[in-house]
This record gives sequence, C-alpha cells and structure tokens, in this order.
Amino acid sequence: MSRSRPKLTLLATLATAAMAAGCGGDDESGESSRTAPAPAPAPAPAETTERPPPTDRADEPVRADGEAELETVATGLEAPWEIAFLPDRRALITERPGRVRLLERDGALRPEPVAEVEVSAVGESGLLGLAVDPEFADNRLVYLYRTTESGNEVARYELEGDRLTEQATILDGIQAGPIHDGGRIHFGPDGLLYVATGEAGDTELAQDPDSPNGKILRLRAFRGESPELEIVSLGHRNVQGFDWDAEDRMYATEFGPDSDDEVNLIREGSNYGWPQAQGKDGGDGLEPALVNYEDVIAPSGATFVSMPGSAWSGDFLFANLVGEQLRRVELDGTRVGNDEALFEGELGRLRTVVEGPDGALYALTSNTDGRGSPAEGDDRVVRIIPPAG
Repeated sequence: MSRSRPKLTLLATLATAAMAAGCGGDDESGESSRTAPAPAPAPAPAETTERPPPTDRADEPVRADGEAELETVATGLEAPWEIAFLPDRRALITERPGRVRLLERDGALRPEPVAEVEVSAVGESGLLGLAVDPEFADNRLVYLYRTTESGNEVARYELEGDRLTEQATILDGIQAGPIHDGGRIHFGPDGLLYVATGEAGDTELAQDPDSPNGKILRLRAFRGESPELEIVSLGHRNVQGFDWDAEDRMYATEFGPDSDDEVNLIREGSNYGWPQAQGKDGGDGLEPALVNYEDVIAPSGATFVSMPGSAWSGDFLFANLVGEQLRRVELDGTRVGNDEALFEGELGRLRTVVEGPDGALYALTSNTDGRGSPAEGDDRVVRIIPPAG
C-alpha cells in the first residue's frame, strides 16, 4: 500500500475571513416520528425478468403505472451509507462500522463482506462514501471515503474476484470529528473524482483555504501515485449529497445548524458562506442557498433522475434523515419549481438515493445508526419505481 499527499490548489481567489457563528450540534439527530410497522416482507427481486447488456443502462427504464411503487430489495444492513452500481449491475454498499457489502443482480445481499475496513466509527464518522471508477471494466478500481484515527481520507481499492484489496491512500489530511464529516464521493461528467467534506465541528475550517475541510474538492491523476487536489467551492458546513443535471451543473445538499438546510447550485470558485452566512443570506461574495428549508430535515445523498419516460425525469431527489422523507425538487439552473416530500414517515431515516441502471431509484435507510427507531428488517435497500410520465 502506498500513500500520497496531493497539494491543495485554489481555483479562484476566495474570501478567507472566518467568524464564530451558528451551532455545532448533531445534524443527524432528531426524534423519530415513525411507529414500527408490521414485519417487513421478504426481500423482493426486481419485477422485470429480462435484463439489458451488463454495461448498458436500460433501453426502456422501468416505470410505474400511476403512483410510484416501493419495494424492499434487501434487509439486515447496519447503518448503510452509500450504494454504487458496478457495470455488471451488481452493487456495492458501505456500512458505517467498516464493511463493504455486495448486492447481487437478483437483489440478494451476499452474507460475507467483500471488504472489512478498519475505521474510527464515532458519531457521524466511519466508512462513508464509495465511488466506482468510470473505467472499472478495464481497471477494477473502487474508491472509499473513511475515517481513521488520524482523520478522514480517500483510499483506492481494486476488486479482485469478489474481494476489495487496498492499493493506496490518495487523499488524507481531512480533519475528522464526531459530527460534520461530509463523506460523499462521486465521479463527475468530466471523469474526475469529486469529494465533499464537512468542517468537523470546527467552523473556521470552512473558510480556511489551506484546509480541505468544509469544501467540495476535485481530484486529478487519482489512479497514479501523485494525485492533484483542487478546491471547487468552500464555505460549506456539511455536504453529504451532490449530483449533476443534464447540463452538467452541480447541485449539492447541505446541513444547516438548527434551521436553513440547503440545496445549492455549485459554481466553481464560489464561497457558500459558512459560518458567516446560512440559508438565503448572501452578499459580499457569498452565495445564498438556491433552496432553503427552515425546518430541519437533514438532507443527505442525492441524485438526478436522468433516464427518460418518468414524471420525475430531470428532477433532483435527495434523502433526508431527520425529515424521514425523500425530497423531489424541480430545478433548471437557478429556477426552482415543484418541491415535495415523498414517502414521509414511511421508511424512517433515509441516508441516500441513487438512480440504478434499470431506471429505478435505490434508497438506503439509516435507522440502525443510533438515532432512528429500527423496525424489523432495518436497515434496508429500497427500490422505487418512478411514475411514468
């Protein structure tokens, strides 16, 4: 295993003033409003029996007649954090205590982990994000965001057979804490690796140009020994979700303190204000939130519905922990349209949602993380078939 320390590069001149403001509380906590439902049904495979070629998305994405359809795919997970699909339509799932699980094509969860990762799982930290290399079919590379005793870091792994083997730590030096660890990683339309970090409870780090905390970062040369690190944006409290629309515009979710949870349109080189400003506050070079929620919902992982044929196609969906809902927002640049809560109180806390290769959405519950009210079968993978449109 090798270790490299990429140099932090600013993409634009950014404000660096910091001031103590806001609350350093636990973003993800909140009393659960859900009552324990009846025992969950056995895991159900996808309703479709014909599958497209392994490396292609569905020619005809699955769509529901009438309202969206909801089914449980897999149960018995412990605090799952991320799900990412492989080209062969299997999926990898991280569990915060330090395991990577494999979800088979038929929806069966393999009992034994494909990797056990040593992490420091305190509070909101542990094994968090996961991203599959765009060239996985050739190089078999997977990337993990994890908390160690020395801080948060991103490591590169290779999937050999059905085992993940560590190759190198490609990014470290991200301060960790029991709160605000960020942790979402995705590949962008440019093929580069993007990393969202939190300020780890130290508000001043979000405005510090020499710190990777409280930022959205971009890694170049991540397959080699000398990755290059850039700051895309700063002034973030705790970003746990982001994705790109059809025009390659990045949108991100962000935890507020006791209010002002946000959705932001991310502009390269911009400052999103924390701790100087939050919510719709802006000015003096600080970007206001595009969407602001006064009630705490704790927005986490997010996805755009990119495949056609759905009433939700083109919309931004994101999971909510305290809000116990999936949120659907119509976005077009800076224009915000319909904004509604889906499945509120039905599934408990939701950690993330991704669009699968079949056109369905796959969400992870987060009821066994010490803050929820687990029902029988929690935590689980849920498959959502969007309504036709």
